[in-house]
Amino acid sequence: MSEKEKIIKPYEGHRERLRKRFEKSGFQGFHDYEVLELLLTFVLPRIDTKPVARELLDKFKNLSGVLNADIKELQKVKGIKERSAQFLNILSATISYYFQEKAKTGQIQFTNLNDLIIYLKAILKGKKNEVMYVIYLNSQNKLIYAENLSEGTVSETVVLPRKIVENALKQNATTVIIAHNHPGGLAEPSDKDNIMTEQIKNALKTVNITLQEHIIISDEGYFSYRKNGILD
Repeated sequence: MSEKEKIIKPYEGHRERLRKRFEKSGFQGFHDYEVLELLLTFVLPRIDTKPVARELLDKFKNLSGVLNADIKELQKVKGIKERSAQFLNILSATISYYFQEKAKTGQIQFTNLNDLIIYLKAILKGKKNEVMYVIYLNSQNKLIYAENLSEGTVSETVVLPRKIVENALKQNATTVIIAHNHPGGLAEPSDKDNIMTEQIKNALKTVNITLQEHIIISDEGYFSYRKNGILD
């Protein structure tokens, strides 16, 4: 047996255990580094992916940060080449695409705050710029249509209440949910966020459409306007 084979063999056994755990119960009980470690086995077949996964998480803070990171920045981590960096970016795009396709078929229904947060984290968490995301719902809280209304700099995004009203009417929406992210910051509303929320709420009210919620997503958590009593 060659020296190379002796090095690979322990990693192969560990990879197999990760795969068996996933087959049995999905990612339940997995740590972030284990999820990333398993994903990397598909593009890094001949190295131990655990230290690579840990270094990626140290650099980009969490799994969402890794998946949304710039390809060139990813390649600064030892073991990550262009192909594996592209793979991670493709995973992020696939998650967003999956949710958008489900939305088109009316399969997404927001019946509680937790479902909404899971969806929005998949869309917004880890983005480098502020993104204003708008969700249009029918009377059963089923998602009719969703869109990135605008994408700005790290610190602000341009919001057009009239555009939201126009699109809500076009989609025959009953209620609207807006969300945006705070890249690298806390999930706490600024004065500008509060003014913007009030403007959108009042604009929608003129056409008998309700602003149901405004969610702020950050790497550290989320803020719900309704949960905090601001939209009551």
